[in-house]
Amino acid sequence: TEAAQRGDRLAIELISEVGRWLGIGIANLAAALDPGTFVIGGGVSEAGDLLLGATRRAFMSALSGRDSRPIPEIRLAALGNKAGLVGAADLSRR
Repeated sequence: TEAAQRGDRLAIELISEVGRWLGIGIANLAAALDPGTFVIGGGVSEAGDLLLGATRRAFMSALSGRDSRPIPEIRLAALGNKAGLVGAADLSRR
């Protein structure tokens, strides 16, 4: 991710490929579950728009029935890579 953010062409290409596969996977989940939003978190979310652009393009290309269903939003988790840690801390408080 750091290399891609610095402009390394190979790193950008690899993140785009990950985004493409992520978009296809999300499209398959959308067809089965029909959610309103997908939230991308964890370490991969640090790639930001480098990942999200490719993900959204692949998602729209692969989504079945896109003309007859609401299109779910795809966004980054507000807590990024810390989401799991914050969630575990919250569970331990209960």
